[in-house]
Amino acid sequence: MRRIQGMLLALAVLVTGPAMAAGLTFGQWRVATTTGGHYAYAATVNRRGELFGEFCDYQSASCRWLLAVRTPCQFGDVYPVLANSAAGANPIAIFCVGAIGEHTFGLALMNGKKLQASLAHARGVGFAVPLQNGQFVFSHFALQGRVQATAVLNRSFSAEIERRRQAPVAELRL
Repeated sequence: MRRIQGMLLALAVLVTGPAMAAGLTFGQWRVATTTGGHYAYAATVNRRGELFGEFCDYQSASCRWLLAVRTPCQFGDVYPVLANSAAGANPIAIFCVGAIGEHTFGLALMNGKKLQASLAHARGVGFAVPLQNGQFVFSHFALQGRVQATAVLNRSFSAEIERRRQAPVAELRL
């Protein structure tokens, strides 16, 4: 989970900060790699400065759907969330990876592939997180450009993983 926490912190600073990495934009979504090339992502930022997207880690050769939101959570806790789009509502589980900034918390979607399949033709998605006091916190994200952005991410990530597998060992030790 530290890897996810580090990934979210790097991406939250990168995507929301003034110095965005060079990358491609598709609608509301951006595809790029972080400085140093440790991670690649396709993500969007909402009006509150929260982040949603697919993030890939070159070291583990894996991708995850992550949220960086302003709703506090306890590291290690699993929460039920309702994801709602034009395709319908889906209950999903999220894992709190803890604080990733002064007012931002990282959440890893535990069944991101299920959510991804339901977003194919939606223009937006909302996440409703239940709070202990019986209320909900909502985060909404635009999906215009998501399909293209994640397709580019997945193709380029797979190609880079293959390139790194075939690279001489000396080249990998930078």
